[in-house]
Amino acid sequence: LALLETPGILQIAISIGDLESCEEWLGNYDLIITSNEKMDSLLRHGARWIREISLVIVDEIHMLNDVSRGPTLEVVITRLRGMANPQIIALSATIRNAEEISDWLSANIVKSNYRPVKLKCGVFYPFELYFDGISQEFPEGDSEVVLCKDTLERSKQALFFVSTRKSAEALSEKLAKTVAQHISDDEKKKLGKLSNGILRALSSPTKQCRRLANAVKHGAAFHHAGLVAGQRKIVEDAFREGTIKIVTATPTLAYGVNLPAWRVFVRDAKRYSGYGSAFIPVLEMQQMFGRAGRPRYDKEGEAIIISKGKHEARELWERYIDGEPEPIYSKLAIESQLRMHLLALIASEVINSKMQVEQFFSRTFFAHQYGDIDEVMKKLDKILAELKAYKFITIGKSGFISDEFI
Repeated sequence: LALLETPGILQIAISIGDLESCEEWLGNYDLIITSNEKMDSLLRHGARWIREISLVIVDEIHMLNDVSRGPTLEVVITRLRGMANPQIIALSATIRNAEEISDWLSANIVKSNYRPVKLKCGVFYPFELYFDGISQEFPEGDSEVVLCKDTLERSKQALFFVSTRKSAEALSEKLAKTVAQHISDDEKKKLGKLSNGILRALSSPTKQCRRLANAVKHGAAFHHAGLVAGQRKIVEDAFREGTIKIVTATPTLAYGVNLPAWRVFVRDAKRYSGYGSAFIPVLEMQQMFGRAGRPRYDKEGEAIIISKGKHEARELWERYIDGEPEPIYSKLAIESQLRMHLLALIASEVINSKMQVEQFFSRTFFAHQYGDIDEVMKKLDKILAELKAYKFITIGKSGFISDEFI
């Protein structure tokens, strides 16, 4: 929990983490900053102050398209609209079907192409970096090392995006050898302290802790969801301060983090999807591009896809630089997600009858896109029957639903 009290102006609270409670104290503040998942928890616990909300700002509204987090965001928005009917401001830099989302939210669209920091997008292939109409030749060598060295020689910092945690760790170790040649004696002392902090983040350092600590000692780092919060904070803060020069990361760092990366390199345009290797979405690529050239840090930025050859470079350019992001689709239709959120709504006593099931889900983005509430109800009736068979709920003759756990 973090509080910022400014008498006479705004009382601001930040509520995040895993603590499960209604946190009624938040009702004393004017502005509450929280994650989608935390807001879902607050709704389930019935915080009374929620009905007094007059404005909801949803950053990264395109997260509706995310399989794991999108359904929670959709249910949270639907519940807030039903409980408080607030004004909603939804923000995103990468939406193709904005009109459809605005129709669902009964909102007006405000579009802007303004970016405070100029961003150049290009493709690198051995051994040339190509932007639109401009190219730069590079010496032969390992592509990542060559690009890392060029960035450091310009006294700049960079992010390298790769597809897996293992790749992020391995690339960080490789680039650390190059970064070590571009750090001062004072920076070495700071990095030594940061390295020790990485090791102390856990009572018993793991192999991963030691790998990260060793990379940080040389001015590089990796960043992924497997790090503990303390380690992520050390890496992010040191990168902002310029002590860590290069960070290798999985795409989890692509959303909502403001870091001083003059260059962003995307090495892996493909990812294993369960059915083989597939291109990542254009929307995701654009989110990674957006980490380059951030306000307060640079006057321009460069986002670069690393290619293995000229033919692949042309294909990547057409797909990601000339291409448009994919439309946003509701992921609440995924049966496992629909089952979880339906049961949660019943357990929270938000829904007590089949009629209320239909009323609630008719207000979701899922139903808005599907366009046929009767077909949506067929899916929901099937799930209700399953929950009843599992003895999670009971359904009376009048359509009344109750939770067996209560």
